[in-house]
Amino acid sequence: MIATMPDVDANLKPPAKIVQALKKRVGQLQMLPVVAQEALQIVKDPQCSISQFTNVVKRDVKLTGDILEMANSALYCPVTPIVDLNRCVMRIGFRECQYLILSASVASLMHRVTMTQEWVRENLWLHSFTTALLSTRINRAFHLGFQGEEFTAGLLHDFGRLLIAVVDPETFLKVDPLGYDESPALLDREFDAIGTDHCRLGAWFTHSQQIPNPIPSVILNHHQPELAEEHQRLTALIAVADQLANDWQRLGDRMLEEFTPPSALSLLADDENGAFVASFTEVFPTLLAESHRDAEAMMAAK
Repeated sequence: MIATMPDVDANLKPPAKIVQALKKRVGQLQMLPVVAQEALQIVKDPQCSISQFTNVVKRDVKLTGDILEMANSALYCPVTPIVDLNRCVMRIGFRECQYLILSASVASLMHRVTMTQEWVRENLWLHSFTTALLSTRINRAFHLGFQGEEFTAGLLHDFGRLLIAVVDPETFLKVDPLGYDESPALLDREFDAIGTDHCRLGAWFTHSQQIPNPIPSVILNHHQPELAEEHQRLTALIAVADQLANDWQRLGDRMLEEFTPPSALSLLADDENGAFVASFTEVFPTLLAESHRDAEAMMAAK
């Protein structure tokens, strides 16, 4: 059921009833504040200065606070607190700050969206933060070269599940009881029930909200990264982190006894002699435990 087009487009548009249900909540589900959209636009100019960028962002006091809160979180672990937006940009860099804006906006949205079943939101949120933090830790541990996009993609990879839970909570729990066993059968159940699946819906919605690639493309293909025509390594990284976070939430410490390296690892690095997988197998328990711990801390801070 997963589309594999290189660009996310209108072909992924869900059935009209889903679109109408989302439109009723468009105010609540606006992903990017106007100021965030402006900041992401002006930073495309190679002549854009730090002060020009931060002057735009500072017009939204809440967004500024959310960015600084995330910059001081376990995501970056600064030695000294970052209290100024200009210093944040100088320390982190323009590119990562763009993704920080996206991540802060999404985290704020996930916090304020109301749901019939609050525990569903909390479960999905914990999974998203764990996947995002684990993606970042794997990226840094193995020097994969991503610069913030991995955290945002991890945070948003399952956004379609949140959308389904918001617009059709009864159907959501029937097809997705949050057992964290995301086999292909889950996507089939979703498609049979509502005419789309969480990968397609999340990709379509983020694209319609002007969230730039590679994020919608990763959302679209994170269950089958081998079929991704663009951004395959990033998609594979999110697939690996997603699988490990699922296993952790489903099995706890038992996953260490039953561990099988995720197949998407083969897309992250050349590993003819198996050294990458061996190294990954050795360090991932620590990375995962730290990510889960920090995800809970970031949620508690909201």
